[in-house]
This record gives sequence, structure tokens and C-alpha cells, in this order.
Amino acid sequence: MLLAIIILLALYVFLIFPNLPRRDIKHLQGYDYAHRGLWNDKLPENSMAAFRNAVDHDFGMELDVHLTRDDQLVIFHDDSLNRMCGVDKAICDCTLAELQQYRLNGTEETIPTFDEFLTMVAGRVPLIIEIKSDKRINELCQRVHTRLQAYTGPYCIESFHPLAVQWFRKNAPEIIRGQLAHGLYGFPAKKRTWLLRGLASLIQNVLGRPDFVAYEHSSDRNLPMALIRLMKPWLVCWTVRSQHDMNMLRHRYDLQIFEGFIPNH
Repeated sequence: MLLAIIILLALYVFLIFPNLPRRDIKHLQGYDYAHRGLWNDKLPENSMAAFRNAVDHDFGMELDVHLTRDDQLVIFHDDSLNRMCGVDKAICDCTLAELQQYRLNGTEETIPTFDEFLTMVAGRVPLIIEIKSDKRINELCQRVHTRLQAYTGPYCIESFHPLAVQWFRKNAPEIIRGQLAHGLYGFPAKKRTWLLRGLASLIQNVLGRPDFVAYEHSSDRNLPMALIRLMKPWLVCWTVRSQHDMNMLRHRYDLQIFEGFIPNH
């Protein structure tokens, strides 16, 4: 029995092991990262206005990239347009021309393309680029990578989808990559799918061998994160919503993604 427990524990450690030794991330350090840009009631999330606001305040940014039906890269968080645009359509089923007809959260802001975003930022602040869990995940990764080859600013990629992290491990290993994850706390039992359980336990690290784990800080007191901390990869936390929490988390995480307030520099 003891031998079986030891073997299972060794297997689990193998599955969750990150990419070590740690690679240099100096190009990402020294910044806090505005979640979907520095947005507020007047500047919608993932809008060009929110992104310009973050650059103006010298914050890094986290952003979300989707692939449209006509193979264009756009920045948007949800799979559906309903919450931000009031339209009951999936973003992957729309063309870029169709998407640009819609407005974000009742403002004049439209859904940005990845290209116009990168052109605006122009390397002035570092980026955490989240690859969304698209049905065409390999094509999305390929197109993001192709566009980033012409971009000279500092960035890394992350995703909840382990196959996206694996894609970058295999096809662009020079890029710093991260596995997004969270605990099961707060999720109804019926929604605790095998994928959520895997994300909570970090066993998907075996596919992508991430340079960093980006974890929901409010649910990080668990065995997987305790073991990960012993391995000492880079750690990123999301989403921090107060200066108090940010100060408390400084010693536990290397980078922080925030929203809802403007941190002290």
C-alpha cells in the first residue's frame, strides 16, 4: 500500500511539473498588469480606449485573443457577444466586418483587432496574451504566433486550454508560456467537469510544461499549489481587486493581474 501511494504521488508530481529551471522573465517584471486593459464605467474592457489608458498609466496588460470565422484575430473575452454587445452570437461564428458593426457596452468603442492593438502599444509596456479556448485552437495559436513574429515588444502567452500551451511548447519554445488555472471553489458540482478538475489539479502541465502558472489567488490554498510552490516556477495571480490584496500577494506571486482600481506604482 505504501509503495502504491509513493508511486501515485511521484506520477502526480511528474504530471504537474513546470518547465524548469526558470527562464529569464526580466522583460515582464517590474509591472502590474491591467486585466483586459485599464477599464472603467466609461472605457469598456478589452477596448482600444482601455488599452491606451493602461499605456498612459505605464501598466502592463492582459488581453484575450479570439479567431473570427474569416480567420482574423480579435480581442474579446467571452465566447458570446451577449454580455458586452447585447447580441446573441458566438464570436467565432462572425466575420470581422460583422463584429466591427457592434459597440462595446453601449459606448462608441468597437471590438479591436489584434493587429491594431499591437500597432498602438508598439512595445511600450509588456503584454500577457491569453489564447482563448477556441474550436480551432491550433489555427488560433499559429496565427497569433505569426503576428507576434513581427512584434518586437515584450510579451508572454497563457491559456486555460492545455493544448494551446502545448502548441507553443512544440512550435515556439522560445516564447515564455503560462498555464491558467483555478481551484474548484465557487463552481457548482454539476459544472465541475473533467477539464475544470484538471485545471484545478494542474495535471495538464504535462502537456505544456509551462514557464509559469497563472492561478486564481482567492482559491490557491490547496495541495496542487502547495506542491507547485515547492518547485518554484514563476507564479502569476489573477484577478487582484484592491491595493490591500496586491500588497499582501507581493511575496507570493511574481506578477499580478488586477482590475477595478489603480495600483500604486
